[in-house]
Parts: sequence; structure tokens; C-alpha cells
Amino acid sequence: MSRPPKLPLDRARAQACLYSNLAVPGTGSWAAGRRVTGACQLVIAVCGFLLLMTWALWFLWEWFRAGKLPFLVIYGNDGVLPPSYIKPLLIGLAGLGCFVSALGWAFLTSLLIRAEASRNAPR
Repeated sequence: MSRPPKLPLDRARAQACLYSNLAVPGTGSWAAGRRVTGACQLVIAVCGFLLLMTWALWFLWEWFRAGKLPFLVIYGNDGVLPPSYIKPLLIGLAGLGCFVSALGWAFLTSLLIRAEASRNAPR
């Protein structure tokens, strides 16, 4: 069974792909027919999201365990970061970096999709 031919992108579809990519990186690229790019963006975004959720769960657990916000623990420690906080903070930063890079890549791909739609527009 063969795939149906790829339809040329119009401006409305390119705009929908842009919004889709900004909501969930990779979905708009996938919808525009850029399957490999979209899949890579989505995998990186999901990995980043999972790392951020790991950090968020640590944050909530530490808040419950210490009885006060982790920020207040650092403040009460004269601004010194406790050694047990370093690994979770690095995990959170890695997750943020992954998600932001996937979002940036998806945005750039959306701009390329819009440029392609402009070239396909009737004159």
C-alpha cells in the first residue's frame, strides 16, 4: 500500500503547524510532512518534560520532608546550596534545556514551513 501524494502547504495549514509546534514541539512538523524532524523534536521535548517533572517531584518531596520551601532552606543556609540539592537542580536545568531547544528547533522549522507555504501560494 503506498502513501497518498503529499499536498502542497497553504498558508492556513502552515499557520496551524506553527501553533501546533509552539504548543507541543514536533507535532506541527509532523503534520507538515516532516516526519523525522517532527519525531526528533517530539522525543527531545518529551525527554525534557520528563526531566522537569522529575525535578518538580523532588521539589515537592523536599518541601514535604523539610517542612519549608527549598528556596527557604537555601536562604536559611546563608545562600549556600546544600550538596543534596545539586543533582536535582542539574536534572531540572537539563530538562529545561532539552525542552527549550526542542521548542526553538520546532519554531525554526515552522518558519521554514511558512516560507514553503509562501512559495506555494498562487500569485
